Amino acid sequence: MNFSGFSNPGTGNGDLVFKIIELPEFTPDSAEIYLASTLNHWSPNDEQYKFKRSHDGYYYLKIPKSKEPFQYKFTRGTWASVESTESGNLKPNRYYDPESPSLINIQIRSWQDLVNEMVERIQLIVTELPEGTPYDASLFVVGDFNNWKPLDLESKMIKHADGFYYLTLPAGLEKFEYKITRGSWESVEGRENGRAIPNRVYDVAKDGWKKTIKISSWEDLSGSTTTPYMFLLLLGAFQGLLLIFSIFGIQENNRRANVVLAVLILFTSIALMARVAMYYRDIFQLFPKIYLIPEMILLIYGPLFFIYIKQLTESESKSKEIFIRLIPFGIQVLFYLPLFALSNDQFEYGVLNRHYTIFFNTIGGIGLVFSAYYWWKCKLFLNHQHQHSMNILSEERNINYLNGVMLVYATCLGIWFLMYVVGTGAMIFHYEPQNIINMLTDTLWLIIACTSFIMGYYAMNQPEILRVAEEESIKSIVEAQAQVEEEVEEKEEQGLTEEQLVLKEKLAEEMNEHKLYTNSRLTLPELAHHLKTSTHDISKVINDGYQKNFYDFVNGYRINAFIEEVNKDTRQELTYLGHAYNVGFNSKTAFNRAFKKEKQKTPTQYFSASKTLV
Repeated sequence: MNFSGFSNPGTGNGDLVFKIIELPEFTPDSAEIYLASTLNHWSPNDEQYKFKRSHDGYYYLKIPKSKEPFQYKFTRGTWASVESTESGNLKPNRYYDPESPSLINIQIRSWQDLVNEMVERIQLIVTELPEGTPYDASLFVVGDFNNWKPLDLESKMIKHADGFYYLTLPAGLEKFEYKITRGSWESVEGRENGRAIPNRVYDVAKDGWKKTIKISSWEDLSGSTTTPYMFLLLLGAFQGLLLIFSIFGIQENNRRANVVLAVLILFTSIALMARVAMYYRDIFQLFPKIYLIPEMILLIYGPLFFIYIKQLTESESKSKEIFIRLIPFGIQVLFYLPLFALSNDQFEYGVLNRHYTIFFNTIGGIGLVFSAYYWWKCKLFLNHQHQHSMNILSEERNINYLNGVMLVYATCLGIWFLMYVVGTGAMIFHYEPQNIINMLTDTLWLIIACTSFIMGYYAMNQPEILRVAEEESIKSIVEAQAQVEEEVEEKEEQGLTEEQLVLKEKLAEEMNEHKLYTNSRLTLPELAHHLKTSTHDISKVINDGYQKNFYDFVNGYRINAFIEEVNKDTRQELTYLGHAYNVGFNSKTAFNRAFKKEKQKTPTQYFSASKTLV
């Protein structure tokens, strides 16, 4: 019912205006509402105190302002249809204070005669807003129940006299996802640091029919969204890019291996930068499919890391094998092409409504198994290489830094697996896993960023790990390794021949006379060349004649020479480490490990015991 001249009622000095801003949903459209009070002897249907409906949809009643306080209620014409509490109980009288404002906003929760028709409905209450929120801000609830419309007038919250914002949702809603906006996606709520938050989830079974909400920030008012976490990710990405240039700036580098390493680091750096860009709303609005870039690392990291290790420790690569290992990544790209082909709006809508959750979780699960498989392959290969290098080299191969990368790799796999455990647990035990998963995801990417730091540290402090010896030397070592592997059975079944026994004596002579062990990079092929014999014969003499591998055999001579030097150095002109370098060791770690293995004591313990005996 509309009436002229009252569409926006004013309040003169002598007027008091009642404005009904909220009615129960089940109030009949034809309802007539009255003010019953001490002013009209509590008449429930006094025409002089009947409300009129304005063009704006609200009910108004203008009466002369009273200088005395009075009590009042609202009815629909009878005492049977008087207002009540939401539960249908009798509502206490309202009280008017002459000091009150001239405009009084009224909320009627229920009618006593219609309370049985009231269906329980969810009520959302925003009780706290971030500083800087405009004083006249309008709040809207956006969710899957209204197709994620950020400016849905039917989902506009009403600000009450207590300063809180209220919205009672339509009947029938019991579980849904939602967020709070100020009318647009640019002004959606965010985390305390201004970053996007996951959708809120409402479940009547857990939250009841009423829930209070605290808004931490608005994305458009949060200023810079750069956080220490995002800074570390960017730092890891740029560290990786610098490392790529450093790799190719080192002379005599293993170019084939380092090309693979460069590609691996490049993929990681791009994924890290894309991960950071996702948190900037302006960038995400322009390029929403940047969301897919970090996903590309799922099926490429494991194969590239394994190929890098093989290239680093072998002189030749097999292009066909590399191609086969990268096929799963190619298949992943093909599966993602339809997502890249979507319009930006379609893609955003699908991500927002979690239409692709099952798809992403499936790809992620496959990626987890795939990556774990390649971690296991890398571990086996490194162990295999370590064992065989002991038969060929007299120094430790300087690829121990890979153990650090393998540890980081394993930690990532553990966190990745834990994310699926949390998600599965949520399905079984019915809890909200999103915050835990977000924390684990952030931790995972932070650890991935650390990989670039680890590689960068070793590349800057030990650039020799990116170098290899002359091509012919490496080739001969690999050939020797292959020959040793082919003769394993023969060694186990046969003892030394007369010629090999002679070679054993000659070997001892040459090691002592020429001190071949002082060459820190002595290899089996070099020793065989010096003795004018084959790697097979010299390897068999060392393995069967001394019951040692080549590495331990040479270190045995070095340890004895070290002890002799220390005993002669009565004036202690050199430290233990200085003597160790003199006899052929090239690192403190290798020396200490070899000495402990040979003498079952540390150098300090050994010489202390010797002095005691003297």
